[in-house]
Amino acid sequence: MCGAFVYVYVGGVRYQIMGGDVERARIGDLIARRPDLKTRFNIRPTQDVIIIVNENGRLAARPMRWGLIPNWAKADKLPRSTFNAREDRLAESGMWREPFKRSRGVIPANGFFEWKKIEGSKQPMYITPKEGQSLYFAAVYDSWINEYGETVDSCAIVTTSANEFMSSIHDRMPAILDEKTTSLWLDPITTDSKKLQPILMPASNDLLQAVPVSTRVNSYKNDDARLLYEISTIEPENSGGQLGLSDQSDD
Repeated sequence: MCGAFVYVYVGGVRYQIMGGDVERARIGDLIARRPDLKTRFNIRPTQDVIIIVNENGRLAARPMRWGLIPNWAKADKLPRSTFNAREDRLAESGMWREPFKRSRGVIPANGFFEWKKIEGSKQPMYITPKEGQSLYFAAVYDSWINEYGETVDSCAIVTTSANEFMSSIHDRMPAILDEKTTSLWLDPITTDSKKLQPILMPASNDLLQAVPVSTRVNSYKNDDARLLYEISTIEPENSGGQLGLSDQSDD
């Protein structure tokens, strides 16, 4: 699953996506308006994240609440734990079906945290690309109008079954897209689940690496670069029920 991840913005760095580069999505402009989105080391559900969407054929970076609220939700009965969407439920679930067809995006990240069960405890692991490149998580989003008439844009990260590498840590992982699959995922003309479902596959085993990190990451109050430091020994401290990035919604 995915319950916490890292995003560090480096202005001017060109990451290829959808046949172009991420800078065309004007992430820099968004961060100028929302500097709180620039560099974060412990992003959690209900916080705003950066999501890249296709608006009339152009990439656009938008802030959205992490934890999808469907447009039909009632203010007094908001769904819970909708920060992840299982890939095998996208086409059929009432929660995900429409966003899967009409509103898909990608969330940039530098890495994510997952909690590995070790002798009755949960050890946080920081998972990153081996080559240091950015990750792009498949996401779906929706817009909801609250009781005050305000529009709330929100999103969920799509998860898939773990590859062999991740299976020793967790049985789920984020659906990670490359340039080719991102182009298809962001194409608004493509609505056929039979074309979209196959790209939501586990990443190759040689893409990622993982290191144990401090249990300081278990608290959302901690948000600093030290969370990414590898520790030399596994910490025995219990996580206190921490959800990982790939733990599922209740839908």
